[in-house]
Amino acid sequence: MRAFAALRTRLGEETGFTLVELVTTCALMGIVMTGVVNIFVSGQRASSDGQARLAAQQNVELAFTRLEYDARCAQTATLLNKTGSNGAGVYLTFPSGASVIVPCSHATGNVTWCVTSGSLIRTTGTTCSATTNQDTFVSSVTSATPFSCYSPVSGSLPLLKVVFSVNSTTHSSDSVSATDYITMHNASSSGCS
Repeated sequence: MRAFAALRTRLGEETGFTLVELVTTCALMGIVMTGVVNIFVSGQRASSDGQARLAAQQNVELAFTRLEYDARCAQTATLLNKTGSNGAGVYLTFPSGASVIVPCSHATGNVTWCVTSGSLIRTTGTTCSATTNQDTFVSSVTSATPFSCYSPVSGSLPLLKVVFSVNSTTHSSDSVSATDYITMHNASSSGCS
């Protein structure tokens, strides 16, 4: 009986938490955890936006590389769907036979580069409406007429000027812009119109 009395005395001396202390602690932990979750969600959103921006930059770089490859070999460049001096697309005609100045083994026929429904596409043929033999290089293009002809000096080789703006998110701060001037080595001074 003595052991039981000692146990009862010891249990009676132990203090615990009151209900008010437990509720206060839970409320404070809730506030702290809400802040931690908000930081985590913001970090994930920033990471996602950064990855989208990086992917857009890589796609624009790939498109410029391929477009330069085509335009440098083209004999003529004709702007399509013009608005002022800019076009939503460019039709490139490749030379053949004796008119070739710079040899381009890949360049046969004709190709068209254009912005259609917010995507930069490359297609064989003369229009942007082709649905076969089409490659999409960049999505979420916000510049409707990125192509223009540029000649810095009269009588010099024409340049195809390309200005892209891409935004794969809804934030204007995530927009990616790039400009390229491509010298058309196989064209005459009037080869771009």
